[in-house]
Amino acid sequence: MTFSIAGFCGRTGQVGVAVATFSLACGARAHAAGGRGAIMSQGYASPHLGALGIHLLREEGLSAPQAMDRLRAADPDFAWRQISLVNGAGRAIGHTGPRTRPWSGQAEGRHCVACGNVLLGEGVVRSMIAAFEAAAGEPLAERLLRALEGARAAGGQHGPEGPIPERSAGLKVAAPGELHLSRDLRVDLSDSAIVALRGVAETFEDYAPFYEMRWRRPAETPSQRDWQHRLDAGR
Repeated sequence: MTFSIAGFCGRTGQVGVAVATFSLACGARAHAAGGRGAIMSQGYASPHLGALGIHLLREEGLSAPQAMDRLRAADPDFAWRQISLVNGAGRAIGHTGPRTRPWSGQAEGRHCVACGNVLLGEGVVRSMIAAFEAAAGEPLAERLLRALEGARAAGGQHGPEGPIPERSAGLKVAAPGELHLSRDLRVDLSDSAIVALRGVAETFEDYAPFYEMRWRRPAETPSQRDWQHRLDAGR
């Protein structure tokens, strides 16, 4: 009972992944590496596969299909897994094992792939792709977040007893040439995790230039209190 999207921005070269699920702390299983790729392991999720996948993309420089083949070879329970993966060139590929719980499946778009299980239907993953592609002029983090919102609007997680809430969500973005993540935002437990993640993301964007300045130009950086005063004055 999870949906995710892995995507690439052709304008900036950024890669990223966003995910929402009923399970807790799903952001811990999302991985992204600047210039190399992003991956999410879900379904009967294997933390090992996500870590291995990002290693194959980052350290060994494998293509997306090559990395997926290596993951398949490394996991005797691959039929139970679901994988969203994109490499640093924008090649996106998904895997939905036949043992994942229905409805499960995936959809690919331009520089993106969406996967989900225990969903209302195929329209959920297709809505993720549509939302991501419709926001082509926006920053990658915003496009990924809109994809999650599109999935929720299309019915999201849905089991035999009806709708299932998203209790955790995560968003990770990495830029080429950077060792750190430019966006690493998580909601580990909430009654409405996607709404909560939107709130975290919007507040973080107000502070992102401050964090960048504090890192790159510490001598010029105002106090965080002064930065907040500037934000308040600009509203």
